[in-house]
Amino acid sequence: MRNQLNSFFRMQLLSVALLFSLTLLFSPASAQVDSREKDFNFIEGLRLLNLGNIDAAEKVFAGLLEKNPLMDASHYYLSSIYIKKGDLKKAEKSTAEAVKLDPDNYWYKIQLARIYSATNQLDKATEVYEDIRRSNPARSDLYIDMIDLYTRRQDYPKALAILDDIERVSGKNEATGLTRYNILIGQQKQPEAIEFLKEFAKEHSSPRIATVLGDYFASIQKDTLAMTYYSTALSMDPKYIPATFGIAEGYRVRGQYDLYFEYMFPFMSNTEVNPRLKADYMKEILANPKFVQTFYPQVDTMMQNLYGAHPQDSLVAYGFAVFMVQTSRADIGLKVLEKNIGNYPNEREPMHQLLSLIYYLERWENLIAQSDTALLKFPGDLDFIQLKGIGQLQLNQTDSAINTFLSILPLAKGDSATTVRTLSILGDTYYMAGNKKEAYKYYQKTIRLEPNHAAALNNYAYYLSEEGKQLKKAKQMSKKTIELEPENATYLDTYAWILHKLGQNVEAKAILKQAMVYGGNENADILDHYAEVLFALGEKDLAFMYWGQADKLDPSLGIAQKAEKLKKK
Repeated sequence: MRNQLNSFFRMQLLSVALLFSLTLLFSPASAQVDSREKDFNFIEGLRLLNLGNIDAAEKVFAGLLEKNPLMDASHYYLSSIYIKKGDLKKAEKSTAEAVKLDPDNYWYKIQLARIYSATNQLDKATEVYEDIRRSNPARSDLYIDMIDLYTRRQDYPKALAILDDIERVSGKNEATGLTRYNILIGQQKQPEAIEFLKEFAKEHSSPRIATVLGDYFASIQKDTLAMTYYSTALSMDPKYIPATFGIAEGYRVRGQYDLYFEYMFPFMSNTEVNPRLKADYMKEILANPKFVQTFYPQVDTMMQNLYGAHPQDSLVAYGFAVFMVQTSRADIGLKVLEKNIGNYPNEREPMHQLLSLIYYLERWENLIAQSDTALLKFPGDLDFIQLKGIGQLQLNQTDSAINTFLSILPLAKGDSATTVRTLSILGDTYYMAGNKKEAYKYYQKTIRLEPNHAAALNNYAYYLSEEGKQLKKAKQMSKKTIELEPENATYLDTYAWILHKLGQNVEAKAILKQAMVYGGNENADILDHYAEVLFALGEKDLAFMYWGQADKLDPSLGIAQKAEKLKKK
């Protein structure tokens, strides 16, 4: 298609040059000037378009059409620009205008048909294609488009009729065989499709056809037959990648891992294979921890080969960096992502990937520094501001964190989820800073906007209970959290603690037993609260046992000293 278009561009330039010469001979001076300017601008538009400067080319062709609305070629090239920009609605309008001005132009009509097809106007696309076919019966590329169109419409008889025409004119080949196979699959005639392809392969075998058959037999667990077809494909083309992958997978299924890796290593190193396909495959491999643990050196080689083949692919780089972190090579992983930012300095995602990994590693000072760097390029980016604030919180820089999260609120107008989340974090941060009044104010703002915000309800209720204030209000808020999340040990603990503060220790004990079931027995604070309730109920031996467990989990809480004082009393 590109060669045909380039040929068309050359023809346009020659015709323009000829037109330019004739107008000099037979036109008045003023007309010659106008025509010369028009021709020059048209050539300039083509030059800019070929150089990829589509914005400048668009201005040139739009300017030409303002003065010369009947200039069909300008309509056509303007439509091509709109296609490049993804604006198919404008492209359709411009192409339709070009066809209207020159109804016999093949290129105009084929572009209009393809726009109709891309926008699912299948009836209109079919009508245009049939019109082109009547005047261009030998265009095989046109027939392929029509087969695809009829297949999408599930009009399989017409698709097959056009395929028959192609084979009568050009004979059978790999493309026609696979097309017929795909049509049979579309008709849900898989057994017939496979039998057809097996017979077709006897006279028109190719690596691709053999691999398609191999993939089919692999999918129905007939691995011996699948391996035979993959081997056939590789005998015809030892470097045929789909067959290489297929035979590698066959060896993996059979448990012949030495042969699996023998084929998989070069597959991962091959620069011609789609990097996203390989990255997705490795994601599945890494999701099997037993396999990774058993064959760690080989899996590591696969990852090294993948990144070595596609070091500039962001998805590959991120996957490799995460693997480095997971295998205790965090510094290498971070360097990979820093290099990736250098590859794409003006794109946001590489920077976000780096910050996400730093967050995962809990390197808070680095997170703050890199967030500041990211915000220089992407000022006002809410994710980067939040990550900076999280880093400040983790380092107990509460005043800085408050300023950071306050800066989010005006930027998040209209984004209720971000606003609510930020208000809740501000409540927590003000409490950490010792400003209870502001903390409660922000919890109230959070709950006003989102009455079921469990985290804000829980924290607000717990802090009130610690002060012994508004216990009935605290109980009401806390009860709501366990209705929202009945298996959350933290929320159950808060509710039980408020009951304890209200003197309802029997009820508190029952709730704390539930908390134990949902992981509370691994939390020192919850064990401490359970011991307090048991002690209040007179179950002192059991209370001291739970205090002992709590102290082992977190000696920094001073639980052992508290228990010792109670024993002396």
